[in-house]
Amino acid sequence: MSTNSSGHDGDELSAVDRRRAAYRQLIDGELATGDGERVLFFVHSVDLRHASPDLIAAAGLGLALVDRGYGVRLVPRHRWHLGGAADIWIATTPDADPSQAPAGAWRMAWAHSDVEAWAELDHLMAYDQILVGSEIGRSLLGTTSAGRLDVLRNAADTELFAPREGDGPRDGVASLGVYVERGRAIGPLVNDVKFTVPLTVYAEPLRNMRSSLLGRLEEPIAWLRAPEVMTRSELTVIELPTTAVGDATMPAHFFESIACGSLPIINARLGAIECGLEVPSYTTSEQLGELITSLRAEPERIHSLVEGLRERVVREHTWDLRARTFEDIVGTARREQTTPPPQRALHYFPDYNRANPYQGMLFAELGAVDAYPKAVADVIEHLENRAVASVPGILNIHWTTPILQYATGPFRAAIELDRFSAALHKFRTAGGRLVWTLHNVLPHEARHVWAETQLAQLLADRADAIHALSEITARQASEVLRLDPRRVVVIEHSSYVGQYPDWVSRDAARAQLGLSATDKVLVALGGIRPYKGLGRLLDVFHELAEEDPSLHLLVAGKPAATQETAGLQRRCEQSPRVLSEFSHVPDDQLQVWFGAADLAVLPYSRILNSGVFWLAQTFGLPIVGPRTGALLDLADEPHVRLFNPRDDRSLKETLRSTIIELVDDPQNARAAHASSLSAARSRPPQRMAADFATFIEPMLTGQDRAPRRAPRRAAG
Repeated sequence: MSTNSSGHDGDELSAVDRRRAAYRQLIDGELATGDGERVLFFVHSVDLRHASPDLIAAAGLGLALVDRGYGVRLVPRHRWHLGGAADIWIATTPDADPSQAPAGAWRMAWAHSDVEAWAELDHLMAYDQILVGSEIGRSLLGTTSAGRLDVLRNAADTELFAPREGDGPRDGVASLGVYVERGRAIGPLVNDVKFTVPLTVYAEPLRNMRSSLLGRLEEPIAWLRAPEVMTRSELTVIELPTTAVGDATMPAHFFESIACGSLPIINARLGAIECGLEVPSYTTSEQLGELITSLRAEPERIHSLVEGLRERVVREHTWDLRARTFEDIVGTARREQTTPPPQRALHYFPDYNRANPYQGMLFAELGAVDAYPKAVADVIEHLENRAVASVPGILNIHWTTPILQYATGPFRAAIELDRFSAALHKFRTAGGRLVWTLHNVLPHEARHVWAETQLAQLLADRADAIHALSEITARQASEVLRLDPRRVVVIEHSSYVGQYPDWVSRDAARAQLGLSATDKVLVALGGIRPYKGLGRLLDVFHELAEEDPSLHLLVAGKPAATQETAGLQRRCEQSPRVLSEFSHVPDDQLQVWFGAADLAVLPYSRILNSGVFWLAQTFGLPIVGPRTGALLDLADEPHVRLFNPRDDRSLKETLRSTIIELVDDPQNARAAHASSLSAARSRPPQRMAADFATFIEPMLTGQDRAPRRAPRRAAG
């Protein structure tokens, strides 16, 4: 069947138009009922003019399922919270929320592309079944909390994407087609090609685009009209994003170009080989230009290659075949399932898991109470949407920084505070529950203190429960906020035992950093921000280093984008006694920075709770920290020394005496190391997670409208 508007008889043309019309019916919801089960796809958008990969995948598989008797509906993001009736519910994008699936539906995730983004989710356990776009992708997700995994790749609709009958020579003007959707940047390899070859790129103009490329741009082509480009093209360049190169997922565009008789040229062969489709490949712009030139010099070779590939696509990679596979793997999974996934969602905001594993550790035992965590990207949108949902659920707010901190001025801060307050009121009125995990009373660098204070009091007043990380956290917060002690629940911050690699020896760590065995090494690790006092630590350190030439300082962490931190970086780089890394420290490198050190220093001017404190103990280091916040509870530990946070002289003298006592004296150093490790092991993450799950369970089930306290754990 042909798909071009010229050279066809009326029957052929109407057949193509009928197929396009069927897709529009699918988008409009006219195919939502059938003789078989109802299938609901969650997609970002249903705009076929600017179809994104998730829409193309959902529409292709969805219409093939309609042809097999299913009722299928595609739901765009702005209507996710409204849901709908379904027997099978499919998330085609990582930000879909499984808690929005209708009760009793078979919940599925489809990682047809960008498997890395799916692998970062902490709620994969909530799905009955996960479909993955490649075998390599299945291996990647196999290391996560995902349950059953099956492979379901992208494909082509060979009724819509097909070569023209009686094809003569393809049009030389558009002998190479590159189709780029709106909103997606043209790949850098295509952008840098020296255009001595005929090329048409269907994409929006972008800044920093080569002038020679600008002259070859055409308007982006809507997905349903893409065959008109592909059937005119000898070759189709496909530049896969980095994620697809690594996970071997192939876009529908790859199969569609072959189905149209246009030979694809790709920048990574891994996914194509996995599909059994050997195609030409390139890795640089120069290789791409040379490949195009050499292929076009042998048109018969192109024709031979693409004919063999097309036969295989028609035989193995159509949406009709994918629909049959879908039926088989879903049927098998349903028959073999013995334990359903957790059903209740604990939503949380913000998601700081990339910078700190605390939230992942806290939620690790939710599965034991039939629950799972789900991050919220936009807290106000979440509150408003859940206010009209059948089950509003529970929201656990942690750090409040993203709510007001980025307001450009006091007027904007007031507006955002009012928006949040109104949305929270709707959510609570609808029956939603709020848990506030109290890390800090106010953000460390609050731009609008008055607004942040009102926000904190709003959370304190409206929270069903306030989760404090220590007894002293609640006491100190009560000095600023009105807290109802009946709603305060203490679940102490655990150590990070077992969360990070710890196999590099002290000698190896020092060798890697260029330190000797006799050096005395201090370490200040963590986000580099003004309140953390690195400037005064550098002042004090250089004074002490003049007295002791063996003293060295390690500084590592992601800096805030401020002039002050830029100045601190220059100071560190100019000092021969300071070794610094002003960037995020990968998890497997923490053992090097802590393992090379004798003493951890927290030079903070103020702190309520400190994850870095527990991280340092996890690696067995003695610690010098400020006499404030939760650290006050640990002042009597033999490996802990506290200084007056308002007195730089106190920091200097505490450092000097601690070095003499816990670094210079080998026996005391060993005892301090043992004490630090013992303190870390006394607060394992598993116990914190179990306590949190015990606390949250009655709120999840709605059986206890008055939150009870979880078992309290004494420090140490």
